[in-house]
Amino acid sequence: MNKKIKVLRIISTLDQSFGGPTNTIVDSSLALAKSGFKVDILTFDNKENYKLFNKIKVINKGPALGKYKFSLNLLYWLIKNKSKYDLFIVHGIFQFSTLIASLVLKNKFFVFIHGALDPYFSSEFFKCIKKKIYWKLIEKQNLLNSKGLILTNKIESKQLARTYVNTKGLKKIVVNYGISKPKFNKRKSQKKFYKKFPSLKDKKFLLFLGRFHKKKGLDILINSLRNISKKGIYMNVLMVGPHSEHKEEIINMTKINGLSSNIFWSDTLSGDLKWGAILSSIGMVLPSHGENFGVSLVESLSCSRPVITTNKVNIYDKILQNKSGLVSKNKTEAYTKILLKFHNLSEKEKKKYSKNSLKCFNNNFNIDNKINSLVETLKYS
Repeated sequence: MNKKIKVLRIISTLDQSFGGPTNTIVDSSLALAKSGFKVDILTFDNKENYKLFNKIKVINKGPALGKYKFSLNLLYWLIKNKSKYDLFIVHGIFQFSTLIASLVLKNKFFVFIHGALDPYFSSEFFKCIKKKIYWKLIEKQNLLNSKGLILTNKIESKQLARTYVNTKGLKKIVVNYGISKPKFNKRKSQKKFYKKFPSLKDKKFLLFLGRFHKKKGLDILINSLRNISKKGIYMNVLMVGPHSEHKEEIINMTKINGLSSNIFWSDTLSGDLKWGAILSSIGMVLPSHGENFGVSLVESLSCSRPVITTNKVNIYDKILQNKSGLVSKNKTEAYTKILLKFHNLSEKEKKKYSKNSLKCFNNNFNIDNKINSLVETLKYS
């Protein structure tokens, strides 16, 4: 690439407690920078939360109002500075950012939808009605004014044909997606982790890492652990994620089912503590009802840790193909069976799953190896 293409990525926040997109955007941007792009990130975060990454500039223009993230400050900045960039990538939909992109950046922006059109959301009746109305009146036209929707896999693309809104006419572009191979000192990370969680030092435990939302299927996990306990088998699980009303519901569910001594709790972990948690675990659990990607699973695979998930996570086919974890339907009975199967694996079988996990990551989700399709999309758009 002779001339550096300047790209501005727009995302509501880089706060890692908000989950997948915030955890992958920096890795993706650094990989683009290595391929010759100049990348800046524009957020709705407060100015004092300014972050600086090697080769990536972060511009914070918050605060923004409400879940819709309304911000005249951001609109003014974008109008003033749009000429500095060749292309734009908006992360997320049903927010102010797609509206201003449609008005100000017409036909110069892509949109990463990050699972916002997952058919699962049709089960949230009132929210779904509001989204359908906004989609019909405003959002679909916003997206028709874009260069296309960027999707992370073919399964997500197929789902758009049966989701809760009409996506006919929208250009859909599937790109490789993932993270860079994490860089950490294993001994240092685990030492920090066990210092914070000394009660887990001599225990084998599974790990949940993410937001506490009904979509994650954590009721399935608790009910499955209860079923297993009736057979005299008690599996330890560390549950990591920010406080929410649903988290309190799951904590109470744990108590009611007599599992309090086997379930451990933490707020969001980042840096060495996060990697220490993954490295110290025996595997990652995600009994989700719907995930367009599943970043926590990919992070687990990158650390040679197998995953236990459902066929509602859109990377499940890669997990099965590489024998890097166990997959079931998003039902308690089915998930109980794969938890039991994982518990009963021999040491030889566990080592094989561990080896396959890293192989699965490198073959499918190592963004340093798999960034080319996004590079080509942006380069020839």
